[in-house]
Amino acid sequence: MMKRRIVHEIGKSQRLSILELLKRSANGMAVADIALSLSMSYMGIKAHCIEMHQQGYLETWRQPGMRGRPLMYYRLTEKAHELFAEENYQLVSSLLQVSKTLFGPTAPLKLLMLHFRSLATNYQERIKKESVMERARALSLLREADGSMSQFEEGTPWKIIESHDLYQNLLTDYPEVEALERQMISDVIGVPVRRDITRVAGLYRAVITPE
Repeated sequence: MMKRRIVHEIGKSQRLSILELLKRSANGMAVADIALSLSMSYMGIKAHCIEMHQQGYLETWRQPGMRGRPLMYYRLTEKAHELFAEENYQLVSSLLQVSKTLFGPTAPLKLLMLHFRSLATNYQERIKKESVMERARALSLLREADGSMSQFEEGTPWKIIESHDLYQNLLTDYPEVEALERQMISDVIGVPVRRDITRVAGLYRAVITPE
């Protein structure tokens, strides 16, 4: 979910669709693939990508093709993260710092632990599924609604793939957040999970699977 204050800068709704599609991609996409996915013209997509590249939200590189000239791919830059970042981050960060001042150096981590326990309880109350896979599927839908850009893939093993890190802005000061979030997901699904995370430029990909 993009910040409302940035939508004006990006402009047309087609650009928002392009950004969200690239956000969900594993490594970025070529103009032709974006056009096909969004049912838009090649030249229209190319014009939008060129403009967002000039604004600093996209970067390019060339990928060798099966034949002919290498294809130009677009992917999000680190600057593009601000388009998807939580609007209340500054408030959360400030409150955590205040808790440290008032209650000691361990207070922020304790608050974060309580947050993830509360989040786990909330999810568990909303998920009434018996099998592990169905709980994972239901959690993926809830995480998608919460802004994690989550999708579920059946298979052996099943996977939850998430394209947005809701807590990225907190990681510099509180790296424990990744472990707390993984434990929360394990508690909700009912089995220990792995969470393999890849960050490339402005792209984020977390692949969650049972251990």
